Amino acid sequence: MPYLFVGAGQAGSSIVDEIFAHNNMDEIATHLVFNSTVRDLRKLTNIDRNSWYGIAEGAGLVPGTTDGFEEQVTGGFGRNPVRADEVITNNRAALDNTLYDELTEQIKFEEETVNTGDSSEDDTGTTATDPVVETEETNVPFAFVFCGLGGGTGCGITAHIIDAIDEYTGGTCKTIAVCVLPNTQGPVGTVNNESDEGASPSRQAWNARYGLNQIEQVADGIILIDNERLSYHEAAEGQFTDLNEYVASAIVSLISGTVLERIDRSEYDVDPPIIDIQDIVTSLSFGLGEDTETGYASMGRSVEMTKSLAGYLLPFIGQNEIDATALSQVAELKQTVADVDTREARKAIGLLRAPSTYIADTDYQIQTSTLRSFLHARCDEVNLGATLTNRSLVSFTTLFTYRREDLERLTELETLAEEYETESDAVIA
Repeated sequence: MPYLFVGAGQAGSSIVDEIFAHNNMDEIATHLVFNSTVRDLRKLTNIDRNSWYGIAEGAGLVPGTTDGFEEQVTGGFGRNPVRADEVITNNRAALDNTLYDELTEQIKFEEETVNTGDSSEDDTGTTATDPVVETEETNVPFAFVFCGLGGGTGCGITAHIIDAIDEYTGGTCKTIAVCVLPNTQGPVGTVNNESDEGASPSRQAWNARYGLNQIEQVADGIILIDNERLSYHEAAEGQFTDLNEYVASAIVSLISGTVLERIDRSEYDVDPPIIDIQDIVTSLSFGLGEDTETGYASMGRSVEMTKSLAGYLLPFIGQNEIDATALSQVAELKQTVADVDTREARKAIGLLRAPSTYIADTDYQIQTSTLRSFLHARCDEVNLGATLTNRSLVSFTTLFTYRREDLERLTELETLAEEYETESDAVIA
C-alpha cells in the first residue's frame, strides 16, 4: 500500500473515517485509528474494529478485537495531553509492535522436500510439509496522521505515532500531519448533550501548542484545519461532520484522483502537468536535509458542477462553462485556517481536477494560466498540476504554506496558552 492513514483521538479518527467513505480507498491505503474513548470509536462507519486501537492508563494499548475491549478502554484523558503522552511513552514498544503487525504482510507457501523414499511421499516424488510462513515488510512511502489539538489524546500521542512510523520504515516514509485547531472564540458547548468540561479557550490553546511543539519535530509537513471556521452557533456535531467531509474530499483530490477512479490517462488525448505526493511534501517544508524546517499549510477547495440539473435530465443540453477566476477565488475564501492571508504564504500548490473536455483544447477548456497567475500573485514558489476525473465536476484544491511565525492564528493560540499558564500554573512537560 502506498499510503498509511492514521487517526489519533476523536477528531483525527473521524476525518480518516470520512476519507475511507470514498470508493476504492482501501485499494491504495491502510488505515488505523487510536482513541481513548470507546464511544467515539463506535461512531465510525467505514473503519471496523480490526483497525481500532484503544489507549488507556491501566491497560495501555489495546487492539479493538480484544475480549473485554470496552471495559479496558474507558474515560479518556480529560483534555490532558501530558497524561496521554506519558501513557504512550510507557507503551512505546507495544506501539512499535502494532505497526509491525499491521504493516507486515505474512506470506504462506507450501514447501516441498526431495524424495527420500519415505512412505509419506505422494505420487510426484515429493514430501508435503506444513505451510511455511515468511514475512514481508510493507513499503509505506507516505503517511498521513490526523489529530485534534484541543483535547488530550490527539495532542499527546500523535508525535509518538509519527516517530514510530519513521522508525518502522527506517526513515524513508514522508509523514504529513493534519491537525485540527480548537475553536477559541468561546466554550465549545455540548456534543451529544454531554458537558464538555475543561474546554476553556485558553486550556485548548495550551493543548494545541503542546501538540504542535512535539509534532513539528517529527512531521515532514503540517496541514491545519481550524474549527474556528465554524461559527460559535454552528459548533454542533453536524457542522463538524460537514467540515470533516470537506477536509476528506480535499485530501483525496490531492493524493489519489485518477487512481481511485481507475482512469487510464493514455486513453485521453491530453497531457496535463502532474503533481504527485512528493511535490506536496516538498511544498510543506523549507530547506533541505538536516536543515529542513516543517511548514504549516492552509487548505482550500472549490467545486463546480459541469452539468446543470436540466443537463442530467435532457442530454441535448450542453455542459457548463467553468470560470477559472471564480474557481480560484472560492478556493481562497474556503481556506481551512481562520482569517489566513494567502498573500503572506511562502509556497503554494494547486491541483485542478476536471473531465478531459475541460483540460483539452476545446471550447470548454479551463484557463490554467489564470489559476497559475492566481497562485503567483500570492507567492513566488508555485506548483500547479491537473488530473482527470470521470465525474461531472471540476475541483481546484490549494495548499498555501507558511512558517509558524507567519500565521496570526498560531500567534493567538500562543498568547492564550501563556494566559492559561499564568492562570493555572501549568508547566509544559
